[in-house]
Amino acid sequence: MRFALNQMGFPHDDLAQTVDFLADAGYDGFEPNLVPDGPLWDDEAVANLADQAADAGLDVPAISTTMHWDAPLSSPDPEVRERGIEIGERMLAVADALDAGAVLIVPALVTEDTPYDVAYERALAGVEAIADAASDYDGITVAVENVWNDFLLSPLEFREFVDEAAEVGPVGAYFDVGNVRRFGHPDQWIDILGDRIERVHVKDYQTDIDTIDAFTYPLQGDLNWDAIDRALAAIGYDDWITAEVPPYESHPEQMPPQLLANLQTVFEE
Repeated sequence: MRFALNQMGFPHDDLAQTVDFLADAGYDGFEPNLVPDGPLWDDEAVANLADQAADAGLDVPAISTTMHWDAPLSSPDPEVRERGIEIGERMLAVADALDAGAVLIVPALVTEDTPYDVAYERALAGVEAIADAASDYDGITVAVENVWNDFLLSPLEFREFVDEAAEVGPVGAYFDVGNVRRFGHPDQWIDILGDRIERVHVKDYQTDIDTIDAFTYPLQGDLNWDAIDRALAAIGYDDWITAEVPPYESHPEQMPPQLLANLQTVFEE
């Protein structure tokens, strides 16, 4: 396995400083987020980041974003849906520049104004549009993630959605082991999704808390990490494990190395 940290957990606001820090801490990669007015919208800044990563010996497993929460592919507004596709297209361009093999896409938001079946149709169309654009690049997969969006609530449905979208272009699953514990058992989802899993996000989950506060750091919650490790091995997954957790409130630089040590304990020993 190779280990990376999502930008959510970066101890520094400066990406160059973070790249050097993570390299010194022993990470194999880092996962930057496309955010409004952030540096990933600037081609020169992206090129500089690529050089910094190469100098530090770090790779980029994927490009993620928070922007599909505000511009969902399932929005009732066609202009908002088009904006969501444009965000995905920019992610592809950044992934190409940083030699990342995937982009993380939140496919839909089910709300009172967007019923589940309508969200499914719109999300599928949006992911297919981004997948079609991905076909113009070499080796970039559109990786749909399971998140707390009241959508794709079973592994069977997740599998079907990925397979439908993959008829248009390169689409797979970005599987988050912590997010799924709200609905079931991560190892069972891994078994059902199989080789559709392109990337893995990790966080832990406390089952006695039914809010976003239930999320915590790996080995501090209730996930069966041995079962997750066995399930990934059973499907032949031996690629990126990327942590998506926040820094500590105090001494944020302590979190990444401690987290890495726990991940190595789970997936390497």
